[in-house]
Amino acid sequence: MRKVVHCILLIVLSILLSTIVFAEEKADDASKGLEVGFDYVSFRGAENYTYVELYFSVYTRSLLYQPDGDRFKCEFQSEIQLYQNDSLITEKVWRNSNVIDSLAQQHANQKLFTVNYVHVKPGLYDMHIKFMDVASEKSVENKIKLDVPSFESSDFCMSELQLASDIKRAESKNQYFKNGYQVIPNTEHLYGIGLPILMFYFELYNIQQPDEPDTTQYEVKYTILNSNNEPVRNFPARIKNKPGNSAVEIGGVNIITLLSGTYFLQLDVHDLYADTTISKTTKFFVYRAGDYEQTPSDSMSATTVSNQRKQMVEGVYQVMSEPEIDSEFDACTYIATREEKKIFKNLDISGKRDFMVQFWAKRDEAPNTPRNEYRDDYIRRVHTAEKEFGSSFKKGWKVDEGRILLIYGVPDEIERFPSSTENKAYRTWHYYSVQGGVIFVFVDRRQWGEYELVHSTARGELYDEDWTRWIDPNQ
Repeated sequence: MRKVVHCILLIVLSILLSTIVFAEEKADDASKGLEVGFDYVSFRGAENYTYVELYFSVYTRSLLYQPDGDRFKCEFQSEIQLYQNDSLITEKVWRNSNVIDSLAQQHANQKLFTVNYVHVKPGLYDMHIKFMDVASEKSVENKIKLDVPSFESSDFCMSELQLASDIKRAESKNQYFKNGYQVIPNTEHLYGIGLPILMFYFELYNIQQPDEPDTTQYEVKYTILNSNNEPVRNFPARIKNKPGNSAVEIGGVNIITLLSGTYFLQLDVHDLYADTTISKTTKFFVYRAGDYEQTPSDSMSATTVSNQRKQMVEGVYQVMSEPEIDSEFDACTYIATREEKKIFKNLDISGKRDFMVQFWAKRDEAPNTPRNEYRDDYIRRVHTAEKEFGSSFKKGWKVDEGRILLIYGVPDEIERFPSSTENKAYRTWHYYSVQGGVIFVFVDRRQWGEYELVHSTARGELYDEDWTRWIDPNQ
């Protein structure tokens, strides 16, 4: 079964997972974090191997372009490592580049893609993924379980489903070329107003070829299911002639009428001669901004809004691995109760997914809107803490600045004082609407880049009238 990984959060929830910056920073700084998507699909390979295609996507706005003659060039590197029982089975690295005439060509929604592959034996692997912007050396990494299916059997079967943003006939071969088609991957499985056609590609293997002409056909049926596995769209079955022992199938269905949420595409292929049916299902997401501009009085009932919100949040956790969910809950340590921490610790993966949906629902400050604004804001701050304060030694939300950011929000003003012969580097955060106005003073006491809280006027926080002693460079 396909697993869709977001190296930087899914675009379907970009509002939830987008990076924010402090008030005094430039607005375009928010685009500097790598925005990477990843997906993979398995096909039949040669000699009992499975051919696994790997798809990376990255927004051009998050890459660093540097002058290259009279143009601008970026380079990015994608790599994977496959392990079994802690033994490295294979490792591959791919380097790609892109050249533009002007930095103005870095459009907000423009993506670059890279399609790579590995030939491996069927089985379960630990896959380590890394994507890096070569110029800035910024990178994102993830680890997932890669379940590589076998196509060794002589039984009628099909590949996994590749969801695409565009498919068209092609003669010239490039990285997107596959069996006469150019298939542009959709790594996030996201569709909506700007991409209203759900396009897909798959392959059929071991098709039986009887002699009778009227038995050389098979039937393909598409169904769209909601997050509860209930059919919401049924499409008429299509009868196809068998081209040989194998076949390539492409298709596209209009999803423009679907409300924002999580859905499944189910494909059923029925061999009319052998009377056998094979099926595959894959998840996709629909996001339409207009759905979230309505209120219950604008033709949506409160129940509909509540269900949409629940679907969106459920969709987040269904595509997250257990370590990813654990990591998110860890970052909620400042707002979770002691009882919630105890309950979460004893849950399995299914229970944790349900728990997180309820965890955020209880804190929803605007239950009449499809979005959970409380979760949106908190997760954004977690990502900001990771970007601004994280290091290879400690997560950003665990350091003092990260903790204050998560508890009190983005400061109204930050004063920065660089190190000098007279003082160590320090920062003062101002919150004008918290408790009538409070400050937090952070000092780089050890002078290795981590700012520690030494003084605050907020209730319950560290208070030190003589805090200036901590900025003494001789201390």
